[in-house]
Amino acid sequence: MNNTKNIDFELWQAVSNSPYNTINYEDLLEINPSKIRTEELKIATKETSLHIPKQLQVENIEIPSANKARKIRVRTYQPKNKKDLPILIYFHGGAFIYGTPEQYDFIFFKLALDVDMLIVSVDYRLAPENPFPAALEDGYEVLLWLAQYANRINGDNNNMLIGGSSAGATIAASLTHLARDKKEITIQHQYLLYPPFSHLLDTPSMNELANAPMQTKKAAKLMWKHYLKEQIYNLPKYAVPLEEHNFHDLPNATIIVCEFDPLKDEGKLYAQKLKDANVSVNLLEIKKAIHAFDFFDCPISNKFYQQQVKILKQILK
Repeated sequence: MNNTKNIDFELWQAVSNSPYNTINYEDLLEINPSKIRTEELKIATKETSLHIPKQLQVENIEIPSANKARKIRVRTYQPKNKKDLPILIYFHGGAFIYGTPEQYDFIFFKLALDVDMLIVSVDYRLAPENPFPAALEDGYEVLLWLAQYANRINGDNNNMLIGGSSAGATIAASLTHLARDKKEITIQHQYLLYPPFSHLLDTPSMNELANAPMQTKKAAKLMWKHYLKEQIYNLPKYAVPLEEHNFHDLPNATIIVCEFDPLKDEGKLYAQKLKDANVSVNLLEIKKAIHAFDFFDCPISNKFYQQQVKILKQILK
């Protein structure tokens, strides 16, 4: 897709003017994926730091891991002086390779207050240094900790949602399968934004939108290669959500896809597999939007933010 005339005009302007456009993600994914983190950090340090709202408490907490030498950092956002808050456990995007919880501050500073919930954003281990199942293991350990100790950070362990965007949504979906099978934790809902759900890259949208802005077929291929490494030829369980065989008894789902995202059909196929297993699904397609559109300040993203608030409030009811 080289023609961008159908993408929302103001969104496309915001994308075109973004300083992150100076990073050649596709080339770096091929030759030096971890360098993307350095390049993003250079830009992030030049950005004006956000003011934390007075009524919001933001903390970085270290959760113990089964590996005693390592701890898992989570970044928490919560309204002050409240108890028994519903919890959204969140996994950031970044092709399994880059990204940080802090990149979502601009959304979560508002969302935690507007929805009245505790957000726990997981700083999971990244590929290629830590391929699958590292991120899944980190996520599950955070879930186990919250199931036992959520009250320490004012959360309600009986009301836990799991979510993520892009690669983070993949990890979140994989965790719903793992948690169902292990039967140690109850997740109430899965909230998945523009997820990559298949390493096969063979859907109509993946081929029709192979060169779309913000997400190309080539980048998707490299992402899965770094995440799965040699396991790509003999897939382990829980690695690729669309390759799972049992979709029964999973949490109800909200799945957001974008009209001009090559990953669109993967999200739709996943939604259908859930529906076929009698899991309730709210599938929402954002028209004129591209992958990761909500990171760009423009009317379509602002409107979606308001939709998110309504959707999450509805889920928590």
